[in-house]
Amino acid sequence: MSFGDDLDRQRAQIMRAVRHASDDWAAAMRAHKLAPPDPGFGSRLRDLAEAASNEQVAWEHAHAAGLLWRPVPGAENAEPPYELRPGTGRRGPAALWERFDAAVGRLNHAITGSSAASVADAFGDFADAAGALADAVAGEDLAVQAPRSRAHGAA
Repeated sequence: MSFGDDLDRQRAQIMRAVRHASDDWAAAMRAHKLAPPDPGFGSRLRDLAEAASNEQVAWEHAHAAGLLWRPVPGAENAEPPYELRPGTGRRGPAALWERFDAAVGRLNHAITGSSAASVADAFGDFADAAGALADAVAGEDLAVQAPRSRAHGAA
């Protein structure tokens, strides 16, 4: 077995991880596209944050192996699914949505280039922003459910 064989095997393993992370990302985005008006919004945000985090790790490994991202022409103009766009009644703190929107912009910019490191960083920023939103929305949901639970328990 040669060094080249080891390198080829390592790259193949990294590419499998990249494909798996990409599949998870696509599924998380589809969940937002096909979403009902609000049920499960916090969970969908959490899944999206986790998918972005998996993309970050996969592309960090790809970068370390010398692999490049395949540029997506025109991605700078891409919009997230409807329920994640500004002006659609998004739940959660405005400051966190501003952070999310900025992370979307950075990710869209990164994927127009070929730097796996830049793409990994942008997915990491996106994961952090989506995760913070998921936490905030989950907190809001708990705050709404707590008074209902007490009211039902008193009956």
